[in-house]
Amino acid sequence: MKATPASRPDPLAEARALLRRGGPATLATLDGQGGPFATLTSYSTAPDGAPILLLSTLSAHTRHLLADPRAALLVAPPSPRGDPLDAARLTVSGRVVRDAAEATRIRHLARNPKARLYAGFGDFAFFRLEPAGVHFNGGFGRAAPLALADVTGPAAPALAAGEADILAELAADPSRLAALADAPGVKGWKAIGVDAFGLDLLRGRQPARVGFAAPATTPEAWAAALAAIPA
Repeated sequence: MKATPASRPDPLAEARALLRRGGPATLATLDGQGGPFATLTSYSTAPDGAPILLLSTLSAHTRHLLADPRAALLVAPPSPRGDPLDAARLTVSGRVVRDAAEATRIRHLARNPKARLYAGFGDFAFFRLEPAGVHFNGGFGRAAPLALADVTGPAAPALAAGEADILAELAADPSRLAALADAPGVKGWKAIGVDAFGLDLLRGRQPARVGFAAPATTPEAWAAALAAIPA
């Protein structure tokens, strides 16, 4: 049944969930003549909401970015039924820069495990899209002007430093992960990333998002926010 406007998610919550979804997305770059160029890629997100990309330096889009780092990423999950233009989507625009941090590698491969097959190739490198703007469209008549910081959230360095411990603790309670994914009794869910606005889960290729209404920027505040979510 088609969702009514009243039953649809809050635009801000929906935009945050779309950003953190990861997986396939459309990357738009500028070619050597300043013309548009679009390609399919996969992405993940850093704790501060910046999209992470694993790109081959031999590809046309990477050559474009090395010459002109301006880019945009369109996140539009597949719509299994109905009009795809009535589905929510999010565009993040900014500049793409290299990111060789080990934490970036770990986070991206947690969301895109099949990328391990080529992440070590000499012509591949990690990049991040430093967000400068976002555009959210929830479907027909549902475009909403959202502030960038409200969608990406704060960097929360204390939380990022404690991420590994949080993920290890969550991994010890698979039934809790299934409940958080709104799939009680379903096995195989993994906690793959935390940020100030919530938790990212993955089962095979299926992502799930646990979102907070207000940011939690320390491990203690984050744990309290997660505990407040009904099991």
